Amino acid sequence: MIIGLTGQSGAGKTTVSDTLRKQEDFAVIDCDKVAKQVTADGSLCNMEIRKHFPEAVSEDGVLDRRKMAETVFSDMDKLRLYEGIIYPYITQVTNDLISLYSSNGYQAIVLDAPTLFEAGMEGLCDIVIGVTAAKDIRKKRIMARDGIDDALIEKRFSSQRDEEFFIKRCGYIISNNAGEQELISEILKITETIRTMING
Repeated sequence: MIIGLTGQSGAGKTTVSDTLRKQEDFAVIDCDKVAKQVTADGSLCNMEIRKHFPEAVSEDGVLDRRKMAETVFSDMDKLRLYEGIIYPYITQVTNDLISLYSSNGYQAIVLDAPTLFEAGMEGLCDIVIGVTAAKDIRKKRIMARDGIDDALIEKRFSSQRDEEFFIKRCGYIISNNAGEQELISEILKITETIRTMING
């Protein structure tokens, strides 16, 4: 079974992913790591990005991630252009990893993907779990995690989907407004439901 895991920035998706990774019959594909892999120095993806964003990629194909983020988070059209370049590369590697984990006997494969819907990868999934939280809670978590200021966080939020988007599109919603133990308890309930579905 392929499980999509997505949600809002700062909602606690990493804790969900880490908990699922500890289940011996679950494999987790971190799509953020895949994105870094496909945009490694000198990659074909970077050379394609450079055609449209030469200010963010050097001549030898080194991506300046901070400059790229500043560019795309301030302009929705540029963000969509950037996503349109990198997502096919990410999807190709993700499909390869799904095949690998499947051949190794994992019952459930989780796609940990913040931009699951934007990349069109929800079509790969049997179910999708969305993680959400109140805006003020998410903001505090991001400040503590990334050390960025309020203005940059607001800019990031403005380029992302709201809670209603995930509620409408996800089979399961985890609302992470309480503590970590409550969150983990909710995750484990869902994993048992998934195992029941797999085993018929």
